[in-house]
Amino acid sequence: MSLELRYHPSLEQRALADTFNDSIKALLPLDRLHASHSESERVWQQLEDVGLFTACLDEEAGGSGLGAAEEALIVMELGRRLACSSVIATIGATHAKDIGESPVSGRTWRAAAAYRNGARIVSIGGDKADAVLLRDGDGAALHRNSGTMGTIDATLWYENLHEGAALQSSIAEFDAKGVRRLRLIDAAVLAGIAVTALDTGVAYAGERRQFGRPIGGFQAVKHHCANMAIAARNARDQVGFASVAIDEDREDAALQVDCALLVAGTAALRNTAANIQIHGGIGFSEEALPHILLKRARLLIAIAGGLEAANVRIADASAGPAACRGNA
Repeated sequence: MSLELRYHPSLEQRALADTFNDSIKALLPLDRLHASHSESERVWQQLEDVGLFTACLDEEAGGSGLGAAEEALIVMELGRRLACSSVIATIGATHAKDIGESPVSGRTWRAAAAYRNGARIVSIGGDKADAVLLRDGDGAALHRNSGTMGTIDATLWYENLHEGAALQSSIAEFDAKGVRRLRLIDAAVLAGIAVTALDTGVAYAGERRQFGRPIGGFQAVKHHCANMAIAARNARDQVGFASVAIDEDREDAALQVDCALLVAGTAALRNTAANIQIHGGIGFSEEALPHILLKRARLLIAIAGGLEAANVRIADASAGPAACRGNA
């Protein structure tokens, strides 16, 4: 097996993902975000029609049977297009496992993303969801959406945020492999945001003029753009490596996924912040995109449990073999 195929998705996997990505680009223009925080029913239907939500289900369950590498590439494009968190959660929900006598897996649950914040549960984009995908520490579960949570914010974060004390009992749960897949999806979305921050920052640096020349010609701005490019590339490569590690069932797959989450999350935060700086005052304005990128990155990191938690898991995994050798 060649080095490329071991550490990166293959050309065939990229080609499969590109068939989805071409549709995603047309369905999710970035300027839609100023009109609505959530995707329209028409867009939801079209995403279902292209098979986005069943792409990684087994063929026996009516899916396309795609692996982690294809899924990561598709979700990365969703991150680039700033797909709402409910779209991402709906993809993640396909990896849940049944826990009751009545099977609930193998079908598409429109899910809201949620995470536990102390004694409270924060749900994002669950207005029309029929399930809630709750992250709780190192675990995750799918709950029916009762629709009883109170609204926190419907404007500031460009998502509808709700809060409550409890959810209905879980109808499906995620085993260790399922949680690992959720974290890969998180990393892929954040890597996509890092790429969009780079693209929009570089484009604006070529348009905005100061002292009679584009600001992209100034050395300080060049440094910002170069650092953003490196961060985005690192994020994409680590996400790709982690997805291949999952597909090949490598022993270090969980470690690589956590590394991908940390690298992609850090890249998303740094690139979106640098993008705002390149845009100057307009970067904070309502009609501009840069501040939305930063808000979306921070929200997704909160859903994923935070980068510090990923860092701790990486440290624990890295210390494990050394500790074993020391006790031998």
